[in-house]
Amino acid sequence: MNTIEIDVGLAFSTETLRSGHVVPKVSAVDVKCNINRFDINIKMFGNLATDLGSLLEVFFFGTVATVIEDTVTLTLKHGIPIVTNRIISRTNGEFPIPFVPNWMVDWQTPEPVAVTTLNVGVGIKGLFYDKEIG
Repeated sequence: MNTIEIDVGLAFSTETLRSGHVVPKVSAVDVKCNINRFDINIKMFGNLATDLGSLLEVFFFGTVATVIEDTVTLTLKHGIPIVTNRIISRTNGEFPIPFVPNWMVDWQTPEPVAVTTLNVGVGIKGLFYDKEIG
């Protein structure tokens, strides 16, 4: 068994921004994290107190692994989708074209991302324009 096993599924939908643009929305589903407790190695060095504590280190493995699993699961299930969706919504359906002054892309995805066993597809409607001209 691997030391850490992480499975994450993504679900795609759309959301309408204040500007009226329809953009992708991401959410995490079926998030699983499993840490092999036998691969955790905790060592304590020092005086008599740490020697006594090292006798109990076997009991720390489960606690440490559980805290790591819970943190990874929380981050993948909530943190990543929140950040991704916030970045998408902050574009407000428009973003500048790098290295081309004044040029913008007005974009939206009227339908959710389509995922099959062979492909990931997204239909994007976009319009390139010079923001000084409109």
